[in-house]
Amino acid sequence: MHVIKLEADGRGIDGLIADKLRTRGLTVTTGAEKPATVDALVTYKDKWMWDITMYMLELTITIREPKTDFPLGTGNSFHTSLTRKSPTEMVDEVIENIFKQGK
Repeated sequence: MHVIKLEADGRGIDGLIADKLRTRGLTVTTGAEKPATVDALVTYKDKWMWDITMYMLELTITIREPKTDFPLGTGNSFHTSLTRKSPTEMVDEVIENIFKQGK
């Protein structure tokens, strides 16, 4: 798999996603450019809000077929200020939900 790093991502969310996927035994790379040969692409969209401190409001991760960009699986996590989670916890939640869907 290859996680496509967002240009605006200065928080290393791509690395968190790659690390979580690696814990599932997958070989994962990251970067802005799509490699020539890869079994799946992983894209993500993160939304941040301010409430005394910055926190991740929403994270959506999509696993795509690399040739057609067709979504093979997608997951989302949304937590307001009162139920906020760390970026690592949100990545964990989304990846677990994606792989739960496949069972």
